[in-house]
Amino acid sequence: MVANLSQVRTISITHCSLVIAPIDIWTRRLPMSSALVVALEGVHKKPIRKPDGTYLFLDLVPGSYVLTVTSSAFIPFKQQIETAELNKLNPVVTVPLLPGSGYAYPSSVTGISFSLCDSSGASCDGASVWAHASEDSTARARLVQDTLAGAETAFIGLLQGQTVAGESLLLRGQGMEELVQVAEVLPGGGLRFVQPLKQSYRRGASLLPAVQTRSAHNGVVILPFRGTLPRSFAVQAYAEIGNCSASAELTARAGEVITAQTLIVQNNKK
Repeated sequence: MVANLSQVRTISITHCSLVIAPIDIWTRRLPMSSALVVALEGVHKKPIRKPDGTYLFLDLVPGSYVLTVTSSAFIPFKQQIETAELNKLNPVVTVPLLPGSGYAYPSSVTGISFSLCDSSGASCDGASVWAHASEDSTARARLVQDTLAGAETAFIGLLQGQTVAGESLLLRGQGMEELVQVAEVLPGGGLRFVQPLKQSYRRGASLLPAVQTRSAHNGVVILPFRGTLPRSFAVQAYAEIGNCSASAELTARAGEVITAQTLIVQNNKK
């Protein structure tokens, strides 16, 4: 018997191509859904937001995409994603969100806020800013074995406060130091970094709280710090935009967000 063609049903199978997992890097909590706009440049179809706070993109053509995450509360996020490089069974990209000028501070957090401007007094928008705690007493962890230059992973002792992908730390030991960014927390007390280490470090080297961020549209910079911190500690901050830069030693206090003096960037060209 020949089936009536009108009775034949078309079965559509969707494929989850990309999962975006945004997280507030300060609190490790998922932001409110209304606070975020998650998109891929050139892709008009909006992602599906799941109850767990992740965003799903379905049936993408394999290739390269530019992810953007915008919000009134966080610094805009932008990253190029190659779908071929993702785990086909679990194509998750964690998006670490840093606080911007519209961020509502949770209670008992530790941080520093300041404004960044040029010599004319105009606000500096989008300047690269990095900062780190200066004192060894702030160390969140230490290496438990020697780690050579070029290594992408390091094994550490007990970490003070949980960490997430995207968080920055300052690795310091034996007169050397460098900023590292966590790509993945490994089982058994390991960290995988976004970039290989530039230098070698011996067992006992410290991992200090650090931040890599940008100034907001109005020049405001917020430096969030996590971990079990001393009552008061020194922070070294740096800013750079074009040929201009600035640096300052600031003071942070555990459980408070301190408003520091305005930093003025100066032209480095001779």
